[in-house]
Amino acid sequence: MANKLDQSETSQPATATVLVVDDIEVNRELLARYLKKRNFNVVLAEGGEAALEAIKKATPDLVLLDVMMPDIDGLTVLRRLRTNYSAGELPIIMVTALDDQKKVVEALALGANDYITKPIDFPVLDARCAGQLERKTAEQAVREINAELEQRVQTRTAELRRAYDVLKEESEQRKKAQALLRKKEEMYRTLYDDNPTTFFTVDRDLTLVSVNRFGATQLGFDVAELVGAKLDRIHSDDDTAIVTAAIMECVANQGETRTWEARMQHSDGRITWARATGKCVNDADDRTAVLVVCEDITEARHLSEQLSYEARHDALTGLYNRREFELRLQHALDLIKGDNSIRHTLCYIDLDQFKVVNDNCGHVGGDELLRQLAATLKKRLRGGDLVARLGGDEFGILLENCDTKFAERVANEIRTTISEFRFAWDGKSFSLGASVGVVVIDEALDSISQVMLAADTACYAAKDAGRDRIHMYRPDDDEIEQRHGEMQWVIRIKRALEQDRFKLYAQPIVPLVDNPGSGLHYEVLVRLQDEEGNIVPPGAFLPAAERYNISSNIDRWVVASTLAWLEAHPDHVNQLDVCSINLSGQTLGDKLMLNEILANLADVNVPPDKLCFEITETAAIANLQIAQEFIGALKDRGCLFALDDFGSGLSSFAYLKNLPVDFLKIDGVFIKNVVEDPVSLAIVRSINQVGKVMGKKTIAEFVENNEIVEKLREVGVDYAQGYGIGKPMAIDELIKMPALKSIAAGQ
Repeated sequence: MANKLDQSETSQPATATVLVVDDIEVNRELLARYLKKRNFNVVLAEGGEAALEAIKKATPDLVLLDVMMPDIDGLTVLRRLRTNYSAGELPIIMVTALDDQKKVVEALALGANDYITKPIDFPVLDARCAGQLERKTAEQAVREINAELEQRVQTRTAELRRAYDVLKEESEQRKKAQALLRKKEEMYRTLYDDNPTTFFTVDRDLTLVSVNRFGATQLGFDVAELVGAKLDRIHSDDDTAIVTAAIMECVANQGETRTWEARMQHSDGRITWARATGKCVNDADDRTAVLVVCEDITEARHLSEQLSYEARHDALTGLYNRREFELRLQHALDLIKGDNSIRHTLCYIDLDQFKVVNDNCGHVGGDELLRQLAATLKKRLRGGDLVARLGGDEFGILLENCDTKFAERVANEIRTTISEFRFAWDGKSFSLGASVGVVVIDEALDSISQVMLAADTACYAAKDAGRDRIHMYRPDDDEIEQRHGEMQWVIRIKRALEQDRFKLYAQPIVPLVDNPGSGLHYEVLVRLQDEEGNIVPPGAFLPAAERYNISSNIDRWVVASTLAWLEAHPDHVNQLDVCSINLSGQTLGDKLMLNEILANLADVNVPPDKLCFEITETAAIANLQIAQEFIGALKDRGCLFALDDFGSGLSSFAYLKNLPVDFLKIDGVFIKNVVEDPVSLAIVRSINQVGKVMGKKTIAEFVENNEIVEKLREVGVDYAQGYGIGKPMAIDELIKMPALKSIAAGQ
């Protein structure tokens, strides 16, 4: 039912009626049960329309209004209700999600009395419901007092006139009437002066006709100091115009009330915020005046301003956040659409050595560096320029009305400032660099996404060129075009991962000497299937994945998918000797990825000693200590390791003794020329001999014909892999390949 009233759960008379508006039945019923136990009448509404209909039938004492509803959202309902009911007449408490600060700010601006977050803390709900009902009761009392005061003024006037006539005839009666008049005046003055709310009346000339004692005291004045003074005595200069307009509206629409918010000026210069309600009245001499009742909302206003600030600024640095930056960027784009002669510039800054600081100083030190650098950047910019933290160690600067030459100069100054910046922490000093992508915004870039993509691409181009430099974006720049292409691949890769469109392939690795007892040996490869079903080779997408640091996401999918496939084919695993899986350099330095692999091995029924992880020589040497820890952790579980592309580095043999790998995969650049080139043959022979001495088996890559096979057998290489042995195939095809074992035996 859209509405229902139920008092069955309490036998005592209800104290007040609460309208609960929520589109989720469980939430409505939960609130209803709790409120009934608190001795409230409860009316339920399943949406905004139902709530408006319920209030038409009977106005509740309090409304608990959910912000997010499918038919009419809570803010729309609030806006409609405030056209007919003031905050004092109908208190409304908004119910919203904990992190939805923007909705809270908007609701308070629209006239919500308060808010409470989900999940609901019922003691807080009690307190806020009680507070709003008490406030409503107090405001109702004030309205009744005002009505009574107005009635009493009129009554007193009539009595005075009658008393005057009587006093003409009888002096004793005159004395009694005067005594009665004084008593009534004292009661009126007591009700007016000591009421704990600020009252004042103002005439058409904006002169204060009266002020109650409580209100004058709250503002730091005596009543005599304010009566006869102009309105600007108690309002700040900026708000006098607002209050004046509201007063004039009251005069022009007699009988109607007007509500506004304004700052009030104290005698000591302090400023507080007040929500004022005004209505035009006539004094005893029938002169027009406006009675104004003020409620102190300073605390609520400060909370609203704080929430508004936090919604626009980065909590760590105090700079504008990405959301505010993009709003300002959109405004700049709109200006260009109106006048294409305008030029703005965006500088996208990515710190080059920030990870070094984080690794050495921890996140606390990294955060302090970002705070100090943010303050330094703000000092170097023009007053109208905007600097924001876009995330992590990335900053954006928007230079409005700035041509290309000036933008390039500013970007270089920013880069120099960052390069000269020194960060001291725990007795150590750190320096930074910055790669800066610079985009001059014109009519060719007509959306935020286009501008940000261009800036990001230019920043990556600066990094690729050696870091600590700027790169100006130009649409016809070949390097920019390459980055664009790679970034498109990033989007396609992420989409393929989300839609599970990667496919496992496998390529045989065969022994070059007869070994009848050997099982299957192959390397798992990955292919991407595009939206049209076409298979995309890894050379098209892996470079972009490595450049933009998402190769570990692909590795994560390959490892999990390979283990799942092996577990699903136990007969195949029984015939398996070694299954090799490639890992990127990014994965090699990712401890979280290592823990995931270890967890996967523990969860599946696949013998770890049948798994071989391949890492490239260059990645291992670049992160030698990390590589040793990574290899050691998986070898402790029984896994094997292969060093891929061996021989490509300058110090291959020197590092080899520090890497406990089981296989050396000789770089294909030597294998392809081993028949014709004696130097390549000598290198392959040397690698094979060193491998044998160290107890490691060797695998030749890029074996393309029988001549190479025979030469490798002559050298004594253990295994071969390449198109001359077997091409990559979908992994499911391994089940259908009974001849694979005979090939593996060198037959």
